Amino acid sequence: MAVNKIAIVGCGPGSRGCVTLEALAEIERAEVVIGTAHLLELFPEIKAERVVISGYRQGTIDALQQHEGKRVALLVTGDPGLASLSSAVIEHFGLSSCRVLPGISSVQVAFARVGLSWEGSRVISAHATQPTYDVATLANENSIAVLTGNAASLQWIASLARTFGEKWRIVVAQNLTLSSERVFECDADELESLTAPLRAVVLLLRKGKA
Repeated sequence: MAVNKIAIVGCGPGSRGCVTLEALAEIERAEVVIGTAHLLELFPEIKAERVVISGYRQGTIDALQQHEGKRVALLVTGDPGLASLSSAVIEHFGLSSCRVLPGISSVQVAFARVGLSWEGSRVISAHATQPTYDVATLANENSIAVLTGNAASLQWIASLARTFGEKWRIVVAQNLTLSSERVFECDADELESLTAPLRAVVLLLRKGKA
């Protein structure tokens, strides 16, 4: 282990508004705060040393190793533990060297925006790779939340929605909690033609059930 305890701070969908008070306190105590330029800009009052990640997984690990012996806060987007950078950091440094401080989940915010409970919902990550779930099994669900990341993920969701048919709604929740937030319904063709959002959750909702 090259550094002291690493505080992995989840910034929810990528907004300061999704950071908990506990996480804010950890950021204020840190000697070094590491993250993308976008995340670091959320905390202009940070007095600690700021380190902008150049590169994703390996760039983050390199930055952490370069600050041996210091109290570090690592800012991550999304939901720590689900298609998150936190998994790679824990795998490399070990759980005993890391403390995960999750923010408000992007899935939680998406369902809140449409006024629905997400209890029992199937959550799927299509952020990095195309999912391999059995379509027949997914068709038994009442609500599905898919974390997107590229055009291929939108195509996969559109294909799934076409298989489900007209008894399902498609809701796109993009850039949640940011000034550019958009939450809207669309059909499979419209979804497929969208410019791939970097920060989006797509909800598939069975009509009359979800």
